[in-house]
Amino acid sequence: MKKHSIKWLLFHEPAELFIRTAEHFEKEINRLTGDRYEIEILKLEDYNEKYNNGKPCDPLAELRENRVQMSQLYANTLAATDATDFFALALPFLFRDHDHCAKVLEGEIGQELLTHLHDRLQVKGLSFTYSGGYKCMATDQAIESIDQLKDLTANAQPSPVFTEMFKALGMNMRSDGRADKNANLTQTTLPRYHVEASKSQKHVVDTQHSMYLTTILMNDNMWNDLSVSDQMHFSEAAKICARAERAKSVSDAEEIKTDAGKQAERGIETIGDLSPAEADKLKAKLTPVTDKFAKYFGNNLVDRIRKA
Repeated sequence: MKKHSIKWLLFHEPAELFIRTAEHFEKEINRLTGDRYEIEILKLEDYNEKYNNGKPCDPLAELRENRVQMSQLYANTLAATDATDFFALALPFLFRDHDHCAKVLEGEIGQELLTHLHDRLQVKGLSFTYSGGYKCMATDQAIESIDQLKDLTANAQPSPVFTEMFKALGMNMRSDGRADKNANLTQTTLPRYHVEASKSQKHVVDTQHSMYLTTILMNDNMWNDLSVSDQMHFSEAAKICARAERAKSVSDAEEIKTDAGKQAERGIETIGDLSPAEADKLKAKLTPVTDKFAKYFGNNLVDRIRKA
């Protein structure tokens, strides 16, 4: 029997984080369906060269138009496109720990967010992944006190949450969110450090102030064309892969944090935590940002996440 072909487009870096999720999904969906699907995993540059006449493309547009059938995109990218409730997922100190995050993402609130995504963007969200997990700060100086952050310039994607967060810390951020090669700081994750931090940002403070989340996505028409049983299989495969990916992201981060060789490979000179007192000061400055945005999201979203 001929296999059904799926193009899975990779957009974010580092590609290896996303390749392993796509490969795992292919393994799981074929285990569940009796080997009926073939997934072509494509880096963005390879897709553009092979299928788009070498021109750049918008991955979300390609997904909506069914030129690709699956992808995995950063929650903030989806929020900035119009799934605005996804901005909530980056609020500082929203998630108590990874178990709390998993409970939210795999429960009723997670399903509501995926429904919101579909209503706003007309794509099917299957599950939430990390591709990074808790964020840290990469800086051009070793940070021991949050007072050192004042007046520094930060690189970050456009987001009302990030704007308010950096303002609360007395920092500067480009209003258009474009990268500033002279910026002092980039918020990133340890598994993503080497593709996001600039060469001068050789110092990492593991603040764990916010969560980096991505979402496995599927073309809506393809989803609707699946049998009910295959829809269940796709959902199950995505759930299995998401759990494995989140666990692997956590272990990747811990390995980098404790392995001097891996730090050297990435150009990290120093890495550490804030003292308990400084961590409390950071939380005290950033928690009001989450409080401020709580009223912005409908259905009591932020308070329900906090209480989950």
